[in-house]
Amino acid sequence: MVLAQAEIASVPLIVDIVEDDDAVRDSMCELLEAYGYVARGYPSAAHFLKRADAPGNCLIVDLHMPEMTGLELLETLRAQDVRVPALIVTARPDSSLQPRIERAQVVKLLQKPVEVDQLCGWIERACLNHATRQ
Repeated sequence: MVLAQAEIASVPLIVDIVEDDDAVRDSMCELLEAYGYVARGYPSAAHFLKRADAPGNCLIVDLHMPEMTGLELLETLRAQDVRVPALIVTARPDSSLQPRIERAQVVKLLQKPVEVDQLCGWIERACLNHATRQ
């Protein structure tokens, strides 16, 4: 869904969250919903690829997940020409991945735990920047 800049403030943004830790995923969904977002949680990259008919306005992925990492998911989506703005969250940043993160057009790499104001700010920025480029 592509939104014009003026629409960003009036339409609830859909945020897809791909996180293998149930408690983290559930709490992030609840938190974002409390802030007015529509949050859809997925327990794995494979589950997201199977179940997401169309990505939302922003994608938040955990970097370190079994089977397919968040970065591998983004690389797969980019190869399919899916340009949804994406944030990566991780408890273990790895600077050696920076070139791949840049090629995958990640808006921001956030370190866990992420403060809610920081997370919401980056979601808004990502969606706004994406809307102005369309």
